[in-house]
Amino acid sequence: MNSMNADTVAVVFKVMGASLFIAIAIKYLAPFVEIEPTTFNVLLAVLSPTMILATVLLFSAKNG
Repeated sequence: MNSMNADTVAVVFKVMGASLFIAIAIKYLAPFVEIEPTTFNVLLAVLSPTMILATVLLFSAKNG
């Protein structure tokens, strides 16, 4: 296995680990958090993934 494949595998495992941590946090900690169903909270929940992805892609395009 060359270094490119080893780096790719390492990134995949890091993403899987982060996903596992987030899934466990959502399953066990989210029921304790009470979020009011306001318009602002709904818009924040709907638009934040798009804004985060746009920001990441913008920085990625600027850096290379």
